[in-house]
Amino acid sequence: MTGHKETHSPAEILRIRPAGTCRYDAVALGEVMLRLDPGEGRIRTARSFRPWEGGGEYNVARGLRRAFGLRTAVVTALADNEVGRLIEDLILAGAWTPRSSAGCRTTASAGRCATV
Repeated sequence: MTGHKETHSPAEILRIRPAGTCRYDAVALGEVMLRLDPGEGRIRTARSFRPWEGGGEYNVARGLRRAFGLRTAVVTALADNEVGRLIEDLILAGAWTPRSSAGCRTTASAGRCATV
């Protein structure tokens, strides 16, 4: 043994591709939630709410896109009902581009699968 130790950069060890060869700068996987905002009133006495989409992973991806112009994506599953369609509409109103969900499998609890 010569004691020679081969060194590799972190990119070589992790096999990170150059940014120019990737479609996205960041991809978030997680649930997108619906928040019902009562506005200025108290939730106990509110009779109407304004819906907002959100969630930790979604908020980070959206923030990276809006603040830094990064190419981001969110992979999530939405319920196959009116609430799921409302969340999808709120996401798309934020100028996200829908992508195909071909090959996506759903379960009874997850409902419709969407990649946004």
